[in-house]
Amino acid sequence: MEEITIKVPSPFSGVNDLGFTARYPGQEAYSASPDIPLLIEGPAQPMLRLMGRLRMLRERTDGAYSWTDPVMLSDEVVVMAFRDRSLERGARLEDGPEASREYIHNAVFPVVFPFLQDCASVGGLRLAELIEIRVQASQQRIADLHLRLEQIVQPNGQDVLWSF
Repeated sequence: MEEITIKVPSPFSGVNDLGFTARYPGQEAYSASPDIPLLIEGPAQPMLRLMGRLRMLRERTDGAYSWTDPVMLSDEVVVMAFRDRSLERGARLEDGPEASREYIHNAVFPVVFPFLQDCASVGGLRLAELIEIRVQASQQRIADLHLRLEQIVQPNGQDVLWSF
């Protein structure tokens, strides 16, 4: 599989110039799932507030995935990663459909969706009503999606990152 990037330019309510990119590195077929890095960029003040909320995601320990510690590279850039944990409990793909269900879900379901869901439900952040998602491979745009909030998460969070 070749490298794929998914860009979400302004998913948070109250700040239009804060977005993120998920980068799926190229990998061999049937190899272990690598961590999927997310590069989050925006103005310094909302990024500082976001950093605290991203730490809340790291504390989430249940389920088939986790988040790495967010690292602030500058006052306008944070990086963290999605980590597939579906096979950590000793399950193997050969054990049948139930054992592989979480693994397949993590491999097929774009990481932007659990990230946005966790930002709203765990971090309490309010997401924008319309979320744009751009998918690219090899510098070629594959898809442009515009999804309504309720297609991604319910209920929405209450807190905004930026207010005037």
